[in-house]
Amino acid sequence: MKTVYVIGIDFGTSNSCVTYATYYDRGNGDVDPDPIQRPEAITFSHRSTLPTVVFLGDGGEQLPQFGELAEEKAPFYPEYTRSGFKLRLGHAENGREAFLLARQFLAHLRQRTAEVVPLDKKDGNVAFETIVGHPVQWSADQREETRRAAMEAGFPNVRLEEESMAALYSHLCDDRDGFHPKPGSRILMIDMGGGTTDFAFLQLAMSPDQRPVSIPVDPAGSVPAWGNGRRSYGGRDLDQLMLDYVTRDWDPQFVKRNRQPLLRDVRRFKEEFSNRLREGADEHESLWLVDDETRRVRLTRGEFEMFAAEYINQFVVLMRGALEEGNLAPRQITHLILTGGHSRWYFVDRALKEVFPHLSLENGTVRRHRQPEQSVARGLSYVPLVRSNAGGVLAPVRRAAHAVWVAVPNGMLGGVTANNGAWEEPVLLVPRGQQLPFQTRTPLRIRVEQLGLDANAANVHIRFFSGQRRSPLVERVASFERGMWEKLTKRISLALPWARNVAPDQFEVLVACQVDEHELITAELLVTRYLRGKAMEVQRQKMKLNTAAA
Repeated sequence: MKTVYVIGIDFGTSNSCVTYATYYDRGNGDVDPDPIQRPEAITFSHRSTLPTVVFLGDGGEQLPQFGELAEEKAPFYPEYTRSGFKLRLGHAENGREAFLLARQFLAHLRQRTAEVVPLDKKDGNVAFETIVGHPVQWSADQREETRRAAMEAGFPNVRLEEESMAALYSHLCDDRDGFHPKPGSRILMIDMGGGTTDFAFLQLAMSPDQRPVSIPVDPAGSVPAWGNGRRSYGGRDLDQLMLDYVTRDWDPQFVKRNRQPLLRDVRRFKEEFSNRLREGADEHESLWLVDDETRRVRLTRGEFEMFAAEYINQFVVLMRGALEEGNLAPRQITHLILTGGHSRWYFVDRALKEVFPHLSLENGTVRRHRQPEQSVARGLSYVPLVRSNAGGVLAPVRRAAHAVWVAVPNGMLGGVTANNGAWEEPVLLVPRGQQLPFQTRTPLRIRVEQLGLDANAANVHIRFFSGQRRSPLVERVASFERGMWEKLTKRISLALPWARNVAPDQFEVLVACQVDEHELITAELLVTRYLRGKAMEVQRQKMKLNTAAA
């Protein structure tokens, strides 16, 4: 019987974790319900996690380093040290650099994984699957760039999974005897990571043979901002608040020059401070060595609650916003699952009690994994078990966390201008909450008539947007080279301003799309160019929306 190695990668903003598990393959994508080996963390420098940090090297004697070794280089080579790049994946600005850093970091994970898992061994009786986690609120571009970075780093058969769902799987599969939510239960998963805090509801069916429904929500865009307009909420936001406070009396130029090593020190201090407060202490003190200077840093609980008051309160605001987006009252939630290193802060339990007074750790309705730093990665390694329904857990029905929109300048939809000649009014292609996978039944037909200011080519721009805030995805351009006679007449018309409307460029754009269960979008565009009402040329483009193709 074939053996399947499953690699789970919790690619985090601040720290990452890799696990692996092995199963017997029963064929048709199913695995045996009893794993040969349950998920086990792969260690890096004898630790189950490693910082998501890359030291690029200086092109000379200093070679690239990763994780803790890269962090240790930061005080001496801050200009060659990179962290937080995960948050920039799929973005128009710095997205390309973020992808290259992610690929380089994941290649390091792959190299270490191959020392434990026989990735390079040619054996027909062994198969591999890689599951990479991602925040539930991420757009299609961010998800696709994550998957592509893992593939190009050398991981085989790469799939994606939401981090909040992975945390649920780790509880259901690691604690099968102790966690048995009743039929009809509503579970709220809260993943508090370094860069984001994600929320997702799981509605269990009343019948054991029906699949649960996963409903991710993103309250960050609908609730009031905090801290002078911040929309992000994660451990890195608290890092910056804490750094600003403890260095308030330091030389600003010193702080600016040593920002990378100071952020490293504040992350370590933050973890120690949080642990001390959970143990009942009211303050913590440590020595920092920065730029050959020793600095004494001391922080009390009162000071923390003063400068972080908005941040602490925002967690309550986000939870209430998540309930509002899910059209649920607090009492309708039967269980809470917390994951992410940030969920261990003392104020989290206080906030949960404020919003969900009927839930608690004591009665088992609030749950934290016994190995919280590994919970997402462990859950990712359980995905094939859940997918094959072999472990007593049915795979959930997915609903889209984001709407997908399309816009074409000067486009006409059904005889009406689709966007009033502007980018701000795109047409809804896939509604938020749509059950996945999804496929458009008939293509969206958009007619375009525009003034062509390029004498050599006729161009039409197609743009996609994601989410309630209509965040831009990548733009597509269909370009048709003009014929010799048309080029000549177009140059003449462009030279005569009163003649510019004589021969506008005309197109018909058909847009069809497919969205898989993880919101990866495959769009097919059929663009026909017309000249004086006659169809001239056709372009068919089948593409995935990702920044590499932009």
